[in-house]
Amino acid sequence: MHHKNGHVLIVEDELINATVIEHQLRKLGYSVAGMATSGEEALELAQRTKPDVVLMDIQLEGQMDGVETAITIREKLDVPVVYLTGTSDEQTMERARVTEAYGYLHKPFQERDVHSTLQLALYKAEMEARVRDERKWFATTLRHITDAVIVADATGAVKLVNWAAERLTGWKDAEAVDRDLSEVFNVLDPETRMPAECALTRLLHSQLETGIKSSKVLVCRNGTETAVQESAVSITTDSGDISGLLVVFREFDGAL
Repeated sequence: MHHKNGHVLIVEDELINATVIEHQLRKLGYSVAGMATSGEEALELAQRTKPDVVLMDIQLEGQMDGVETAITIREKLDVPVVYLTGTSDEQTMERARVTEAYGYLHKPFQERDVHSTLQLALYKAEMEARVRDERKWFATTLRHITDAVIVADATGAVKLVNWAAERLTGWKDAEAVDRDLSEVFNVLDPETRMPAECALTRLLHSQLETGIKSSKVLVCRNGTETAVQESAVSITTDSGDISGLLVVFREFDGAL
């Protein structure tokens, strides 16, 4: 059974250091998943014991050093890693920084430093997992609703095209991502037959919180045309800045 503060795997090739760290962790209310002395052993133990966080000696001896081991554990198991370091070697520290470490503990360290660093790492990992789950839920919902939906970021780059929008525009989601919204959602003014202003530009100019609705002629990727009713709304940050755009549309038979 995991203790309330977290289940920790210690990766340290100096047994005395590892034993001291284990004692500190248990005293602070953590459970210890195990102690590994090499990268290979750490990976095997992490897969078997499923720790909440890994304390990783940055200068492990053997085929895999701490940085390589941390990268492998993050990629395969998505477990946060806190580095233990007694080095000031800039090259090693730079390699560690690019692995998105969740914290650093410089030897020798105090119990309070261990606790605060581990709690911060666990909190950060939990928040990241929550954001990923919310994004996945959001994307799954949009992909399966019956209206056509396109999501773009604040620059107008497409980020998602659901199945209904794929059918109407002729653009597959994988091909549309990062293209300009006006290329994928290629619409004409039904009266002038001129290219319509991009929905994002219209929203930026209109400053309407409720969004905009209009009738358009959608030009499919293969050149065919469909009359559509379009509704566009901005996605805003807490401070009110536009961070993206949601365009919802359907085939239009003339009746609102």
